[in-house]
Amino acid sequence: MARQRRHSRPVRRRGRFGGLYKVLSVLLAAGAVAGACIVFFRVNTIQVEGNVRYTAQEVIDASGVKQGDNLIALPGGRVSAAIRAQLPYVEGVTLQRSYPDGLVIRVTERVAAASVGSAEGRWLISAQGKLLEMDNGSVHTVRIEGLTAVGPYAGGMVQTAEEDSLTLEYVKELLGVLEDQGMLEHCTQLDCTSAASMTLHYGIYRLKLPRGGGYEYYIQLARAALSKGLESGVIQEGQGGSLDLTVMDGKAHFLPDRS
Repeated sequence: MARQRRHSRPVRRRGRFGGLYKVLSVLLAAGAVAGACIVFFRVNTIQVEGNVRYTAQEVIDASGVKQGDNLIALPGGRVSAAIRAQLPYVEGVTLQRSYPDGLVIRVTERVAAASVGSAEGRWLISAQGKLLEMDNGSVHTVRIEGLTAVGPYAGGMVQTAEEDSLTLEYVKELLGVLEDQGMLEHCTQLDCTSAASMTLHYGIYRLKLPRGGGYEYYIQLARAALSKGLESGVIQEGQGGSLDLTVMDGKAHFLPDRS
């Protein structure tokens, strides 16, 4: 019995070498597959979708992707960042690989929500505060008064003097709410010159808003007050006026314009 156990040891060693052989075989196979991917999956066609403001070629040039690049090894994050950095109106980028040799670049674009002054002139900005381009007056946006951009450049974020930084946060929050609720096209001006409030020109109405945030609530309160006022006849159709939301009593106080 002892001799049989001694003779069985080489068999176990051969078993261990057999397992190692299997591992090496798997690694070699995986390496061969990876090598084949590098050799064969090359970018041949590039398609751009979702672009409106920019041409497909502008998006492709900004991406840095060229024909012959390895399709599998494309750094998606780097490509996305390059496009967004060079094309300010682009908000999001996704890449879809269409094997064996196709690439689809899908972009979503921002819209100009407002304009803000600077030492060089007025700039168009998104609701999130991204600087898009100089304002030439051809696009309808909310004109922001009482806030000045410092050192603006296309693709950067709006920066202001330190004492205006809190006002900037309020403005961005309000613009985001207006964008979400589809109200931007009806707004013409946002006056931030008062230290106690901000005044939004919404159609024929002026909404006096408190500083401090929470603008989704105030905008909903204002819209409800206008709707109920028009239905009840308290507010006459076509009658402009101001809605004061700074009283903090859960109401929007309407004051009609004098005819």
